[in-house]
Amino acid sequence: MPEQVEILKYYLYYKYFLRMKDRKSLKRRQDKRIKRHLNYVAGHSRVYRGMRRLEDYPVVDKKFMMEHFHELNTVGIGRKEAEEFAVKAEKERDFVPKLRGITVGLSSGTSGRRGIFLVSDKERIRWAGYILAKFLPGRIWDKCSIAFFMRADSNLYQSVGSKRIQFHFFDIYEDFEEHRTHLEEINPQVLVGQPSVLLGIAREMEERKLRIYPEVVISIAEVLEKRDEERIKKVFGLKIIHQVYQCTEGCLAATCRCGTLHLNEDIVHIEREYLDGNRFIPVVTDFERRAQPIIRYRLNDILVEKKGRCGCGSPCIGLEKIEGREDDVFLFAGNDGTLKKVFPDFIRRCVLFAESGEELENQRRVKNAGEKGEPEKAGDSKNPGDLNKTVSDYRVVQETDGRIFVYCDLSEAGKQQVLKEFERLAQDREFKLPDVVFKGYQFEKGKKMKRVERKYKQEKDGKEIQAAGK
Repeated sequence: MPEQVEILKYYLYYKYFLRMKDRKSLKRRQDKRIKRHLNYVAGHSRVYRGMRRLEDYPVVDKKFMMEHFHELNTVGIGRKEAEEFAVKAEKERDFVPKLRGITVGLSSGTSGRRGIFLVSDKERIRWAGYILAKFLPGRIWDKCSIAFFMRADSNLYQSVGSKRIQFHFFDIYEDFEEHRTHLEEINPQVLVGQPSVLLGIAREMEERKLRIYPEVVISIAEVLEKRDEERIKKVFGLKIIHQVYQCTEGCLAATCRCGTLHLNEDIVHIEREYLDGNRFIPVVTDFERRAQPIIRYRLNDILVEKKGRCGCGSPCIGLEKIEGREDDVFLFAGNDGTLKKVFPDFIRRCVLFAESGEELENQRRVKNAGEKGEPEKAGDSKNPGDLNKTVSDYRVVQETDGRIFVYCDLSEAGKQQVLKEFERLAQDREFKLPDVVFKGYQFEKGKKMKRVERKYKQEKDGKEIQAAGK
């Protein structure tokens, strides 16, 4: 059967025929698919030979997968062979060739270790049908132009293209000046990119250097923060910015028509390792991938569960947000001598809450100056554009020595507001606050944007190093 017909078949199946009314029907589908999947894997993967029950499989991570790469995959491709093939494609920027009929790619390595993924043609075609069913505006036979900004192209992404659906890859390593004309020429209906890229395009729009009118904007690869989401929505005049939570381990979540990010439990099974009442680490079993089985694979992402059922009617679990990585939880010395862990969301708030405080303070100064008949002093206030730039462009890093570095273009009053927020957080969470250092913000081109990052590492024996604090 021709490839495009196969993609159409899966598109129609996921778009119109797959219906699950409640969690019970979803669970029945998962159980049936998992049983069939494990029967196949048990007979084709040397690592998982004979394992036919999900509970018999160990919980694994990227280290395990890379160490057992050859014995784990079912297509007989070795790790060295796959890595050399993928690295060559990256260097030559040619992502069309396959390795013995298998698409091979590299993850971006934001967790510290680059992973290798293998996808068969059948899996690639199924994925294309699924993605089109989730995000394509209109119908599959309508003309549609898709602009995709990413670090690397892939046969996986090119599968989406056809005579009527035009897929355009934009290399984020190239200067945007080289992309601007082409982007305006195609005026894509669908715009896909990392939040940092989407924000850059939004600035181009605000500065009237670029004019495009996408019907759908999809955020990928990085955490999409609420402030960034609101700004992108405003610039493009959209009610929803869609998200795709996809990594080496599969397409794990997507945004519904109501704007809720749902786990894709129709194609993956997610075990939840709770950190508190609503934060959890996902343990993934993808029951659609056979070339490189993903079974009970523990990610180090922190997901925040949304309580209650979404208005779209989906029985799949909704997420409030993807908070960040588990290894970006900040570590501090507690007042009682214990180790205190602080989730990334609390660190973000120290900057965002401080911005609100600085804005109110600037408004108060302008009001007082006006009442006294005095001219407004330079630096006393910010116009909306400056304020938006400050809110969007920041990073907070706990460096290797435990100090907190805030990379943001702030006034002195703004820095004091941030410091006060960190002091409040330290008081509330009962830890000793290390030095807070302020630096100007600078975006690193070609790298994933991480608003909150911990470089404060563990000792080689696995024990936490002495927590930061004075």
